[in-house]
Amino acid sequence: MPQKPSSTPTQFIQGAPVLPVRSVDLSVDFFEQNLGFQCDFRSPEYAVVWRDNAAFHFTRSNGAQAQAPVRIFNWLVDVDAYYKELEQRGTAITQEIGDRDYGIRDFSVTDVNGFILIFGQDIY
Repeated sequence: MPQKPSSTPTQFIQGAPVLPVRSVDLSVDFFEQNLGFQCDFRSPEYAVVWRDNAAFHFTRSNGAQAQAPVRIFNWLVDVDAYYKELEQRGTAITQEIGDRDYGIRDFSVTDVNGFILIFGQDIY
């Protein structure tokens, strides 16, 4: 397991979505290869991937559970640097980076399950 976040929370350390997926392996592979996450636990039924203070859990679904359109927002320190990293990895960007009228600079990636992963930071 990665190191715990460096802040000093009074109670909550981190929230992490548990996402129903058709294939745990395909989901882990996508996050590792395209988004730069690392897997610290994997079984055919469940897996956890981490990067810094962000974690995603995947649980194998029988297909009956709704999967999309789930949108997950991730706050970043430097959204432009991460965007460039994903470009270098060849990751398909589904919404190009830009300053939005809601005060956030962000971009989106759609994973192999159809989940929309949004990465952004406040516009200062």
